[in-house]
Amino acid sequence: MSTLSQLITQRAAAGAAYASAVDALKTAYVNLAALDRTIENRNVGGPVPVLTFLRDKSALDDLVRLLQHAEFAPSLKQDWPAQIITASNTQVASFTPG
Repeated sequence: MSTLSQLITQRAAAGAAYASAVDALKTAYVNLAALDRTIENRNVGGPVPVLTFLRDKSALDDLVRLLQHAEFAPSLKQDWPAQIITASNTQVASFTPG
């Protein structure tokens, strides 16, 4: 059995791990979605069709809301699509054929 103090300590550790995992998920999601978008760009023209995420901004907004936690991830920004576009545009602009 755990004491209340031990449970509170465990919760704090779990919350910190959760916040870190949400940050890592966002970074990975944005990076992968941006690369998918870049490779699909006709000016880049990847060799094969790219299998990617469902392109549904409402669904992505819902996902971000579901990931929020009142204490450990309270104000996740709904900026994932904008970050994907910005990263992809940068990748396309710096693309060199070859």
